[in-house]
This record gives sequence, C-alpha cells and structure tokens, in this order.
Amino acid sequence: MPKTKVLLSFTLIVTVVVMLFTAATPALMDGATSTPAPTITHVPAVAKPDGAIEVTFWYGLGGLIGNVVQDTINKYNTSQSKYYIKAIFQASYDDTINKINAGLASGDLPNLVQVFDAGTQRMVDTGKVLLMQDLFERDKLTSVLDDLEPAVRQSYTIGGKLVSAPFNSSTAMLYINRAAFKAAGLDPDKKFWTYAEIRDAAKKLTVKGDDGKVKQYGITLYPESWFFEQMHAAHDVVMGTPDNGRTTRMIQYTYNDALSVDYFNWQKSMVDDGSALYFGPSNGATASPAAFATGQAAMLFNSIASLRTLIANATRANAGVDVGTIFLPRRTADDKFRTVVGGASLWITTTGTKDQQEGAWDFIKWELTPEIQAFWSSNTGYYPVLKKAYDTQTMKDALVKYPQFQVAIDQLRLSDITPAGSFHVSGTFVSMRADVNKATDDFLSGKVPTAKEALDKAVAASNEKLTDYNASIQK
Repeated sequence: MPKTKVLLSFTLIVTVVVMLFTAATPALMDGATSTPAPTITHVPAVAKPDGAIEVTFWYGLGGLIGNVVQDTINKYNTSQSKYYIKAIFQASYDDTINKINAGLASGDLPNLVQVFDAGTQRMVDTGKVLLMQDLFERDKLTSVLDDLEPAVRQSYTIGGKLVSAPFNSSTAMLYINRAAFKAAGLDPDKKFWTYAEIRDAAKKLTVKGDDGKVKQYGITLYPESWFFEQMHAAHDVVMGTPDNGRTTRMIQYTYNDALSVDYFNWQKSMVDDGSALYFGPSNGATASPAAFATGQAAMLFNSIASLRTLIANATRANAGVDVGTIFLPRRTADDKFRTVVGGASLWITTTGTKDQQEGAWDFIKWELTPEIQAFWSSNTGYYPVLKKAYDTQTMKDALVKYPQFQVAIDQLRLSDITPAGSFHVSGTFVSMRADVNKATDDFLSGKVPTAKEALDKAVAASNEKLTDYNASIQK
C-alpha cells in the first residue's frame, strides 16, 4: 500500500476510535440494549451528612451522562440533610435488570432503581415494588401527574395506574446531514418524509469518487429492534396482543405483519441499490453513528438523546457534517402517529426500611420539578418529562442552542395516545429484541430470502418464550 494511503487509513482509524471513546451516552440508542460506557473521570459523590438516612440507588447510565446522574444526585443530597442517595453504577441497562432478577432470590436489592422500558413488565411481576400512582395520590400530587408529558405518562401507565416514575426519556429520530441534503438539492427543513421519498433521497445523496467507489452513502443501517418498535407506533400498529400489553398481560407477539414486511423490504431496497451502508449486529450501534459523523453516510436512525454526542463528534471529525433531525419516515403521507418513548424510569422497591422508601420517594418528587427537569434535559439531551420545564429559561436557552431538539418534541405530540403509541409491555421484551435483530440481519444480509420468512421465524421464537414466561408467572 502506498505511504499516503497508509497515513490516510491510520488517520481515519484514529478519528473513529477517538469518537467512539468520547461518546456522551452509554449507548447511542436509548431504547436499545445498552453497552458499557467508556471509562472517563467520574464525578465524585458529596459526603454523607451525619445521621442521614442512606438510600441505595442503582443506575445504568455511564459516560458523561453518568456524570450528570451523579451531579443531579449531588444537587439533591446538598439540598437537604435528612436523606442521602448513594448512587451505585451498573454496567448497563441489561446488567441492572439481570442484577435485579438475581437479587430477588438473594435479597440483594436497592431501595431505588433505574430500569429501562424493556424491563417494565418484569419489575411489575417481582411484586416487590411500590406503585407510583399510590404515592402521588397519597401526597395529593395529582398536579404533577397532570403536568407529565402525555406520551411519557402513558408509557409508564399499566392497567390505568402509573407504575414507575419517568426519569430519562427519549424517542428515535432520523438524523440528516443538512449540508449533504442541500448539495443534493433536497430540503433539509422538511420534517415529514415517506419511505419512497427517503429511498429516492438516499440515491441522490450517494456520491462516488473518481475511482468509482462510494465516498458518501445515502443512509447507514444496522439491526436495531428499537427502531422497528418505533415504526409500529408511528403507524399505530401494535407489537402484540391484547393492546400491546397495556390493559392486560400480553399473550402473543404479532409483529410479523404487513407493516414489518414493508419496513424490511424498504431497507433491503436501499442495501441492494447501493445507497445504504449496512453494518451487522456486532458493530452497527457504534459504526453507524461514526459513519454519519465522519460524512460517510448522510442519514442515520438514532435517539434524540444522542444529538449532542453526534454534533460533538461531527465537529471533531471536521468533515463538513451539519447535524439535523427529521421525523421517522412513514409508509404513506397519512401515517402521522406519534413515536414511542424510550429510556428508563425509577422504581421504589419494598427492600429496606419505611424511612428508606420515603427517602427514595422524596428524591423522585424533587427530580420531578420543572427546574430539575430543565437542568437534566439541558445537560443530557433527554427531553423533560414535565411540560412546565419548557417554561424555564434553562430549557428555552437549550432549544435555541439545539433547535433540532424541537423535532423530537413535535414527533411525540403528533397524535392522540393509543395502545400502539406506547412501548409494548411483556416479560420477554429483551429476548424479543434479540429475535427482531436476528431477523433483520438474516434478511438484510441475504441469509433468508424473504422478509416474511425472517419475521415468521422471529415471531415464533418470541412467542415460545413469551408463553413460557407467562406460564411461569401464573404458577
């Protein structure tokens, strides 16, 4: 290889490695299975006051956002002296729920825990959590419930009752390189695009060099069930019955539907025509954002919580990428339903003393205030879960600095709330995501010839595990 090519390759490798190891989030898709965050200097906890009641808190956000978690807890701990929140970092969302499952037998459970959306049914099924609705009503805080972002409140409401307290909330976006859109004669300010329009845009955005090789793909894709789930909400189609598990326990997955077939075929059409840069399940979650930030791909599916990371990485890469956001694409111009809330919520366990439970509840009441929500959102990229947070100057300033964020808010408020518009609830949510990711890769990589065949295999596997789980709970 010529020396110049070696140097260029080395420079690209260093750029990507630096980007990946300075990411601000534990995983760039907030609804997805989290991966351990890179090691950075951690914000230290403030000292515990003498006589304060200690409340253990497990959380799974690492990296720079993990530091904001500790900053937030430090704010609470210094705001009063009765309670002391002791934050204990878990490696990821998955590790947190796995440790909870193990702790059910050993009794090693925290007083307060952050659990991602996929763990909701399992937390309910433990029988060792306090119902959040009861605490709000006990303390006559229905005004706080009424101020919750409707989509967020509904997401953590099961059987008509709020089961946990929203903490970090996000939704999925289609990120675009505004500069590339302008160069291709496309409108970067157009929020709503159909599948067909995005496919045509991807072709126009695909640029080849003088050597005939693609130097900019229209879009980068990889297997990620969270996007698949978002598409169901955006088209008001449930993932399973009855009612996405929202009114009663879910008994069957139904995601091998016409919508899913169309979504798979739409992605495959771009892979086949060369306008999509496809990464497999082993590296897609990191390689795709890196490809976008370096200008190798002009569109990317990701969480709104990744906005600041992507902007920072694009700036660092200095490849002329101007980060923008648009709604997730839809099959037709009439499919204008809201997207799913991702992220995690807080649960109070029945572990420990009554005083520790009250300490956990005191922290939740404190974090569900407009000022703290604005602080949290402005420093992380998650959106506030309280509507009044948008009235604070902190949040107003954040929206001026990051106008792309408004698209996420608008997308969450597109339509009335339906069962399909909130994430589904099942005890095998995590394993279902693995089944969907396998089906995605099997089809997009050509291992399975049709989308329907890949989806049928996946839903059969998901339903077998769901049936077994439900049977084990009902014993």
